[in-house]
Amino acid sequence: MEKIFDENEWVEKIKNPLWYEGVPFMVRKMFVLKEQDDKQYRIEREHIYQFFENQLALGNVSLGETGKNFDNERKGIDTIVIHHTYGDIEMTKERLSVMELLRLYATFFADPTYEADKEIKGQPIFSGHFREGKQVFYPYHWIIRKNGEFEQLLFDNEIGWHAGNWEVNCRSVAIVFDNNFENSSPSKIEIESAAKLIKEKYPNVPKERIFGHREINTKTTCPSNLFLQEGDKKGWKEDLLNLL
Repeated sequence: MEKIFDENEWVEKIKNPLWYEGVPFMVRKMFVLKEQDDKQYRIEREHIYQFFENQLALGNVSLGETGKNFDNERKGIDTIVIHHTYGDIEMTKERLSVMELLRLYATFFADPTYEADKEIKGQPIFSGHFREGKQVFYPYHWIIRKNGEFEQLLFDNEIGWHAGNWEVNCRSVAIVFDNNFENSSPSKIEIESAAKLIKEKYPNVPKERIFGHREINTKTTCPSNLFLQEGDKKGWKEDLLNLL
């Protein structure tokens, strides 16, 4: 099997401000591997994420010090989008940042989607979001843990790249449940925590403007196959809305 990720090769690549140009090709090879061998795909994915997480912590990944301020396009918040994480173990902020850096920022900077963003092509990746002096790439504004505690990741004036729709990103807050709810529902305490967060922080967002990611982007089942009502079986979206 062709080697997808050579750590020694990437140790050198990440020193180049345009290292991200190699990410789309790597992503395509990973999609092929997933179709062929899902177990090996998961092993390789973890290897890649862990490598970049370590290198970011060491400050070895070349990033921009300045760049386009995407947050200038931030609009008033009138929408909430609900997500879930993919793993069964607690998702760290560091891993979320790495995932977003590779899956969205790297691929977008390599091939900007919108004409207005063509200016960033050939520039180092720059999110404009910093925590404790380090650049971060969080996709969500809030994360809800299994014990019901919630933590802020992005500030309200910052745009999270989460919905797969830029217009929605500009006007929304993203809330992610930290667990894999593909075919299950969050616990009562997790749903109550999300409702508490929404009521306390975003009381002006109407219920009809609270969506699951899958309602914005039909290519995903996030935050759950059980989020929406199907036939006579209610989804857990209804449980959340009933608490607001």
